[in-house]
Amino acid sequence: MSSKAEIRAIIKEKMKNLEYSSKVSMDEKIREKIYNLHEYYDSKSIFSYVSQEREVDTIDLINRSITCGKIVCVPLIVKKNAAFDLRIIKDFKTDLEIGNFNILEPKKHTKKINHSNIDIFFIPGVAFGTKCERLGRGGGYFDRFLLGVNGLKIGLAYEFQIFDSLPTEKHDIAMDMIITEKRVITCV
Repeated sequence: MSSKAEIRAIIKEKMKNLEYSSKVSMDEKIREKIYNLHEYYDSKSIFSYVSQEREVDTIDLINRSITCGKIVCVPLIVKKNAAFDLRIIKDFKTDLEIGNFNILEPKKHTKKINHSNIDIFFIPGVAFGTKCERLGRGGGYFDRFLLGVNGLKIGLAYEFQIFDSLPTEKHDIAMDMIITEKRVITCV
């Protein structure tokens, strides 16, 4: 089995070589799978990361969820304790600004929400295993955040980010489901 560092290097290289048109097509297929999930349809509230250039795109997911009347929250990084505040956004353009790590984050005026009030959590990862293991970037933000989360945890990834198994440690939090452009992996 490859080490976490080796897997991160493999995925970084594959992301670097990913053509824009392929990414757009894969993002669309992933969104279609999300929108067809009864769990998504029935949800009243979602959490989503705000995607960066080399992640599964969540901007349409966020905007569509707002339009559908769902409560949508995104993370605000609290650097001093390496954690997240969950903030509700009602408008993608006016409620977000460039924040920590050059990532779009909710503005300070946005309302906090407790994670116990969220139905679905859409989570990024560098890689995922077929038993729903997750490998992040190494900062531990999401593992700390996901401790005690009761909502459905869904990892979003491209098929090339899926491995038969990943090295895990006791603090690594598994997903309940992983969605790629080719399949939905369910582990609950």
